[in-house]
Amino acid sequence: MKLLLCPACLDMFSLRKEEKHCSCGQTRGRYITGIYAVYSGGIPLGIANASLKHAIHKRPKEGFGHTFDAWVVPVNCSTFTEED
Repeated sequence: MKLLLCPACLDMFSLRKEEKHCSCGQTRGRYITGIYAVYSGGIPLGIANASLKHAIHKRPKEGFGHTFDAWVVPVNCSTFTEED
């Protein structure tokens, strides 16, 4: 799963085929096809889908939740490209 974090307003959102924006309008992004996406003005993040599904399945009733794998996407990424 691809997410964008806006450094200005701190909104974080997932992407779709339709372009999405943060609440202040400084960050935007969308999927082009399949796993390929473009963005502008934000910090791209990734979440391992299988890891997230496992954490949701193991969600406890109390205490701390389960962790899942997430990362900051590198500047040079073939599937998540920054636009000007």
